[in-house]
Amino acid sequence: MTSLRGLALAGVVLAVAAARIVPAAPGATPVDAIRWNDNREAAGELADGRLRLELEIVEGDWYVVGEDQSPGRVFAFARVGDAPSIPGPMIRVDRGTTVDVTITNRVDSAIVVRGLGTRRDGRRHRVTVEPGDTKSLVFEADVAGTYYYWGAMSVETIGRRAFEDSQLTGAFIVDEPGIRRDDRVFVIGMWSNGRRANGAPDPGREFLVINGRPWPHTERLTYALGDSVHWRLINGSLSPHTMHLHGFYYRVESKGDIQRDTIYWAAERRMAVTEHISSGGTMSMSWSPHRPGGWIFHCHMSDHVTPNVRVEDRLTADERFDPLHTEAHHEAGDHASEGMGGLMMGMYVEPPPGWEPTEAKRREMSLFVTSAPAEGGLSGRQFSYVLQEGDRAPSPDSTSLPGSPLLLRKGEPTAIRVTNLTDEVTQVHWHGLEIDSYYDGVAGLGGYREMPTPPIAPGDSWEVRITPERAGTFIYHSHMSDLRQQGSGLYGPFIVLEEDEPWDPETDRLYVFGESPFRDDGVPVMNGRNPTRPTTFEVGKTYRLRFMQITLSRPNTRVLLTRNGYPVRWIPRAHDGFDLPDVQRRPELADRRLGVGETYDVEYTPTQPGELRVEFRTGAGGLLVDQRIVVEPGR
Repeated sequence: MTSLRGLALAGVVLAVAAARIVPAAPGATPVDAIRWNDNREAAGELADGRLRLELEIVEGDWYVVGEDQSPGRVFAFARVGDAPSIPGPMIRVDRGTTVDVTITNRVDSAIVVRGLGTRRDGRRHRVTVEPGDTKSLVFEADVAGTYYYWGAMSVETIGRRAFEDSQLTGAFIVDEPGIRRDDRVFVIGMWSNGRRANGAPDPGREFLVINGRPWPHTERLTYALGDSVHWRLINGSLSPHTMHLHGFYYRVESKGDIQRDTIYWAAERRMAVTEHISSGGTMSMSWSPHRPGGWIFHCHMSDHVTPNVRVEDRLTADERFDPLHTEAHHEAGDHASEGMGGLMMGMYVEPPPGWEPTEAKRREMSLFVTSAPAEGGLSGRQFSYVLQEGDRAPSPDSTSLPGSPLLLRKGEPTAIRVTNLTDEVTQVHWHGLEIDSYYDGVAGLGGYREMPTPPIAPGDSWEVRITPERAGTFIYHSHMSDLRQQGSGLYGPFIVLEEDEPWDPETDRLYVFGESPFRDDGVPVMNGRNPTRPTTFEVGKTYRLRFMQITLSRPNTRVLLTRNGYPVRWIPRAHDGFDLPDVQRRPELADRRLGVGETYDVEYTPTQPGELRVEFRTGAGGLLVDQRIVVEPGR
């Protein structure tokens, strides 16, 4: 894949350039250029069970979007004698090691540093380092896990850092002696280069990075089929993120924060394709690539993977490109690198010699991408996926919100012919499905070196070949100009049944949470409506409720099933289309966090007449949309 190789080379050049010292302008104080830190090496000197590390806090120039563009001026940690880095130097030791750290503050503001201390005592360790001062810390790394240290001028929580101190974060990994794995550590950061009138960060001038780099400058990873891949993620940014891996499931092995890391025992672990990581949260995950080609790992909040702005941009809202209402202008065949940015990494899994995609006789389906003017006199258009029913294709302006449900069966080879009846280039991602890379839907990066995934041009069609490996609840949505196309209706439910499983829409209920394409203020909808229409359940009948969250940027949301304002109890069945183990299929309170891109299946059997409500709420409890359910007596 030419674009992947070219971008990988560009990343190497930029990394070298970012390590140089930048000449200061006449009369200005010279500063170091801040380098990107891939967290491959531990910092400090280790001898006789004691790690000694001298850190300093400096101000430097961060070439966040490449050395050919203007840098941003931020604070960064540095090991004394080395260039500063984002993230800061990684501390990695075995449990039981004594850590001896000094911190010298060379910026003109006091910095409070947190996270350098023991974990077992439960204290939130912090030290204030005044300008020009040095502080020493000596403590035992007493609990194994994924941790971090961070600094700020005054804020009490990492979720409030946005500006020059926002990149003062470093990984702190404590390994169990003798069992360290060959894993990678990725620190997520966010920096705002502008403020609104009220002092809040300007979302139009945010930079989101992984190990100091935004896509397409992030590190390129290469794996072989069957590799065991282990990652640790640290969210040092002010925002939560829902991290999505294309093509594969990963096992969530632990979740934590700066003070504790909850390592799951076998029965507690779960498989996911999308996982929520709170601001200041950590996660360790494992996965194995079993299909070759190009893949991506990214935040599923659409505004966190939009193209990067330039550091020097000072555009007004009217001058700034508005991705909600304006079609993107770039080479569609390389959309992954030109039409995306922020929190994303690219991977290539090498195919074995002589490998070729399998072919088989297939069931055929026809799916059309359509559009129509927005309703109610609003500007813009609604986009839609419409499945052909019968012999006649739908008209180009027919719409359905959400898109037509697609119903497949496990193990059944299927060809879906996607025809683009709109005047915009598009592509389709089959979210959560284990599928060949070429059909995954990321134009310019998916596919293989000599056969990259193409865009679907206006008036053109493209055949997607899918043989579902498991039954479950999935989603399909646009992966081109996501904010505009997905936000305007290009999403739908994708259900895979067991080979002999009946489909009964009376007991199999779909709840797709998205956003209305007809409203500029991002009104959430349930199955395309807000307000919704009431429905009915029957006492004694068991229902499977399939929840799909495909809003643009609502990570902290909850789905509830309530009676008289209180959650009932349901039985969980599956997460992200992956059946839960029996030990996790126990009645639980019907109140589940559901991040962007997640699906969750439950069973519920009403035992008495009355009224229920399915509620989609914010993390803080605010109601977004609900549906009334009248429970009728059994027949």
